[in-house]
Amino acid sequence: MICLTEIFRIFLGVLAVSCSTSLPPGEGQENTSSREAVILIDCQTILFLEDGREANLALVSTGRADYDTPTGTFEVLYRHRAPVSSSYGVRMPYWLCIHPSGQIGLHQTFLSGTNSLGTRKSHGCVRLGEITARWSYYWLRVGSTVRVQEESPRRVI
Repeated sequence: MICLTEIFRIFLGVLAVSCSTSLPPGEGQENTSSREAVILIDCQTILFLEDGREANLALVSTGRADYDTPTGTFEVLYRHRAPVSSSYGVRMPYWLCIHPSGQIGLHQTFLSGTNSLGTRKSHGCVRLGEITARWSYYWLRVGSTVRVQEESPRRVI
């Protein structure tokens, strides 16, 4: 059985174009829609939902062995444009903190390119490609729900 990751890889080129041309409304514009992100660890993907409908989809890199990304329901607590990790000394562009410890969040991968996306290589954070990180930073709001699930739901068609 093919993991959804393989299917998502096919659509990434289309999504990259879609993401870059459909930036979210400006900060001053009021928007009452419900926005959330769902991270599926088994497929190394993130699904963005607006009012329950798919708004975006991309590959991610979650925690490697001994650095698991915590599962559960979180919310965006705060965000910073380009902080430096106090633990690892690396810049984490488009930081969205989701854990009360301040140590776990979503951010742009600091590895060159996107070669680590689709594999578990982080120290617990959810790493995003540059376009997805920038898009999600402006699209998700403080207070938006972020669900991290070990397995993707299985549907019978």
